[in-house]
Amino acid sequence: MSAKESAKSTREKAAAARAEAEAEQKRRDRTVRIIGGLVVLAVIGAIFGAVIWNNKKTASANDIVNEAAVPKGVNTSTGEYPWGYPVNKADAKPTLAIWEDFQCPTCAAVEKANGTTIEKLATDGKINLIWRPTAFIDEKTSSSSGPNPKSSLRATAAWGCAIDAGKGPEYHNTVFANQPANEGDGWSQQQLIDFGKTAGITGAAFDTFTSCVEGDNYHQWANNSYQTFIKDAVPGTPTAYLNGKEVTLDVLGDSAKLIKAVQDATK
Repeated sequence: MSAKESAKSTREKAAAARAEAEAEQKRRDRTVRIIGGLVVLAVIGAIFGAVIWNNKKTASANDIVNEAAVPKGVNTSTGEYPWGYPVNKADAKPTLAIWEDFQCPTCAAVEKANGTTIEKLATDGKINLIWRPTAFIDEKTSSSSGPNPKSSLRATAAWGCAIDAGKGPEYHNTVFANQPANEGDGWSQQQLIDFGKTAGITGAAFDTFTSCVEGDNYHQWANNSYQTFIKDAVPGTPTAYLNGKEVTLDVLGDSAKLIKAVQDATK
């Protein structure tokens, strides 16, 4: 092969390599655009999981009080989902149980991306939806340093008051929709009360709700659920189980994938 031909061959090989590299980068870019948001969720979720294992060393399940008052319809200490809030009842349908912390950014992101579908599956009677609250971010962010200490626990307790008022899903969604930009900033007592109005609690029911929040009536229920979360070594939030099998974050946050998972579990 002449020097001219050799140089041409080298140039052609280099051009082919560049073309392949560009094609691969385009494939990567498309993948990032499609699933980038969920990748971020997965990374955040993994970080939270590591924090939970660290907190597990100091939290004690002995703090559970089996006789604690619970909101209307909420599970007690017995059964498969203790202290969980059954949103609906659908006979012979799969159960989707989701662990959440109201201050968890990943939980809020999943709620924003797919919360409507999750609730519709429940209201359409295709699943039994159980929300299971936890409060590990109170420990992660150090309750003494923030402006609104123990916000996850207090928000859960206030949620219990909203459940009593018949506005459990509405209050749940309102809190996540008003999650502070800075993790750990939490909510003041007045904000938690005002969320009741946003959730649609009015009149005498709102007065009862306010008294319930101010009295911290469901603090122990909230703590019981958190201690159960620790005792069961749940890996992070959000963590979801469909008929006892963990649902990955990319499925939980995607409408089509979750609907298919529910269909498969119903067969």
